[in-house]
Amino acid sequence: MNPLFKPFFIAGILFISLLSLAQPKTAASWSAKFTSAINWQRVHSLGYIIVSTNDGLYGVNPTDGKIIWENKKYAALDPSLLEEVEGTEFLTISYKTDQSSTIPLQALIEVTGGKVLFDSQKEGIGVLSRHVLPLSGRLLIIGVKQGQDLKNIVATLFMYDIQSGKQLWINEDLFKPEATTTKGFLGKLQALGQQFGNLQKLTSEPLEVDAQNVVITHPSYVMKLKSETGELVWKNKITTSKNAAILFSPFKKNVTFVATEVESESGSGFTTSKQQGPTKFYTNLYYAFDSNTGGPLWKQPAKENDHMNQVIMHEKGIIICPRSSQKPTINLVNYETGETMWGNKGKGIKAQGSVVNYLPTENGILITTAFDNAWNDKAEEYYLNVLDPVAGKLRYEKSVKLKGDLVRSELVPKGLLFITTREVNILDVNSGTLVWENSIEAGGPSSGDKVRPFPTGDKGNKLYVYSPKDESVYEVDKQAGSNKKITSSKIQFEGKERPRSIDVADDGLVLSSEQNIVKVSYDGLLKFGKYYPAPRQPALVRALLLAQAVRAAYIGAAASAYSAAFAQASQKTTDPSGKAMGQQLSKSFGQLGQAGFAYSSMAMKQFSARFKASQNTPGFVMMMTAQEKKGNQLIQVSKSSGVIVSAIDIKNDREPEYDVDQIYNYVYYRPIPAEIVCYKL
Repeated sequence: MNPLFKPFFIAGILFISLLSLAQPKTAASWSAKFTSAINWQRVHSLGYIIVSTNDGLYGVNPTDGKIIWENKKYAALDPSLLEEVEGTEFLTISYKTDQSSTIPLQALIEVTGGKVLFDSQKEGIGVLSRHVLPLSGRLLIIGVKQGQDLKNIVATLFMYDIQSGKQLWINEDLFKPEATTTKGFLGKLQALGQQFGNLQKLTSEPLEVDAQNVVITHPSYVMKLKSETGELVWKNKITTSKNAAILFSPFKKNVTFVATEVESESGSGFTTSKQQGPTKFYTNLYYAFDSNTGGPLWKQPAKENDHMNQVIMHEKGIIICPRSSQKPTINLVNYETGETMWGNKGKGIKAQGSVVNYLPTENGILITTAFDNAWNDKAEEYYLNVLDPVAGKLRYEKSVKLKGDLVRSELVPKGLLFITTREVNILDVNSGTLVWENSIEAGGPSSGDKVRPFPTGDKGNKLYVYSPKDESVYEVDKQAGSNKKITSSKIQFEGKERPRSIDVADDGLVLSSEQNIVKVSYDGLLKFGKYYPAPRQPALVRALLLAQAVRAAYIGAAASAYSAAFAQASQKTTDPSGKAMGQQLSKSFGQLGQAGFAYSSMAMKQFSARFKASQNTPGFVMMMTAQEKKGNQLIQVSKSSGVIVSAIDIKNDREPEYDVDQIYNYVYYRPIPAEIVCYKL
C-alpha cells in the first residue's frame, strides 16, 4: 500500500472493515416496467430517460417514471444511430431502408412528448446535414432527392418550423449546377462533377443576421436568404473552398465578412507532403460583402497562407491568425480596402506557432500559441506573448514557453494568473517574464492520447492546487501574487490515481478521484482519507464517467458558448419568467460560440432548472466499488466525513445496467431485464 499521511495507513485498513459492514441502502423512488427486455437506456441532457426495447423506443419522465411516449417504428434501435440535436429538445435517428445507400434517412423526435417533427423517409429525401436556427426557431435541412427526370439526384434546401414541424419552404435551385462550358462527353463529365460537388454539406454553420435572414456558405457561393420564405436576397460566387466561417464585426456595421480555406496542388505555405498522394497547399481568403445588397466591398479577397484559424475582430481591422504545423504569420486586414497591413510589405509577422487562445487586456491581446515541432520530433509546444494591435507587432521578442496547454487564465494585480495542463504561474504582462521563478507543477503526463487537465479550487482571492510532482496542496494568493505549500506531509492516492476535483468547503478542501476521497483543512492538516477499491470490470464505471461529463458540460467552459443566444431569447419572449430566466442565463454564460439554443418555452424552463442545479456542489461523491462476496455497489460518500452514506447494489460484473444523472443525482438501475428502478440520492 502506498504511504499517504500517517493517518492514511489507518484509513487504508478502515475501508476493509467499512465494506464488510452492512451498508445503508437507498430506497427506490419509482420503477418503470416494459413489455420486453430493455436493450439499452440513456439519460438525455434535459434529464429524460430514453429506453430501447425490441418493441419500440420510449421516453420516460425522470420525476415519476411514467412512460410519456413510445414509438414502435424505431424498435430494436442501434444506440449509435440516436443523437441529440445540440441546443434543442430534439433527438435525431439515422437509418437506411436500403443498406447500400450512402446517404442516410433521418427522423427528428421531440424528447418531451415524442412528437415526430420531421421524417426524411416521409419527405422522400436523404439528409446531408441539419442546422438549428435559434433566433427564428427554425430548422434548415440540406437534403437530396431524385430529380424530375428520375435519373439525377438534386441537392435541396428544406426549412421547417421547429415548434410545429410545419415545412415552410423547399428550394431546389440554390445548389443547381451551372451550365457546362464544354460540349459532348467532357461536358457530361463536368456536369456530373458539379452535381456531386453540389451535394456537399455547407462549408460553415449558417449564421442568422436576425430572426428573418440567414447567411449560408456553399463551397462555391455565399448567399443570404429569407429564412421564413426561402427567398434569395443575394448570392455571390467565391473561390471554391473546403471550410468557411461567417463573421461580423462590432466596428463595421452592415458588413458580412466570410473567411474561407482553399486547397490546391500548387502554391506555398502549409503542405501535407508527409501524407500519401499529391502535395497539398492551403491558403485562407477573406471577403467583405454589403449585408443588405451583397455587393463586394473589396477589389479582391485578402489572402494569407496556411489553414484558416482564429479571427479577431478589432477596431484597427481584422486580425487573422492562420494555423500551421510550422510557424505561420499573423496579419491585419484593413476594413476599408481588404489589404493586409502588418509586416514587411503587408506579409505579416511571424508567430511562435498557431494561435489557440487569446485574451484582450489593457496592454494588448494576450495570445497563446501552439507549435508542433516537426523538425526535432518534440511534442506540441505552447507559448505566451502579447500582440500589440496598434504597433502591429509582438510585445515580447522571445515568447514565454509554457508547460502544457492553457486551461484558464485570470487577470490579477501582479499580471496574468494562468493555469495550463501542467503548471500554474503569473505572467508579468509588462516585462514578459514569470513572477514566480518556479511554477507550481500541477497536471500530469498524458493519459492514453489525452493530456489530463488538473483541478483547482477557488475561495475568494485564494486558489488551491494539488501538485502531483511533490504530492502537496498549494495556496495561491491572487492579490499578493504569491503561493505557499500548506501541507507538510505528502498526499498520495491509492490505485495510482490523481485528484479530478477540488471542492472548497467551509472547513477545508475535499480532493476526490475515481476511488479516493481526501479532506485537508486550510492549515494543511489531514481530516480524513478514504479509498474504495474499483470493480474488476472497467465497463461498470462507464455510465458514471458519462454522467460526470454531462454535468461538467453544464458547469464548464463549453456552456459559455450560448450567452448571446439567451440574451436574444429573453428579448423575444413575452413571458416575464422566460425573460428573466433568459437574462439570468445570459449573464451566467460567456461569449456566443458557433451554436445556439432553440428550446421551446417548456424545455427552456427545464434546462434552466438543470443549469441551476448544476451550480450547486453536492455534499457527496458517487463511486463504483467492489465488495467481497457481495458484488459491486454504487456508493454515496460524504464529503464531510468520507463515510458511505448509502449504497445501491449493482450485481452485473460485465456490462453496466445502470445510468446516472449527476445533475439531479438520480440513479437508474435495471434489476431485471424489463424494469428500471430509480434511486434519488
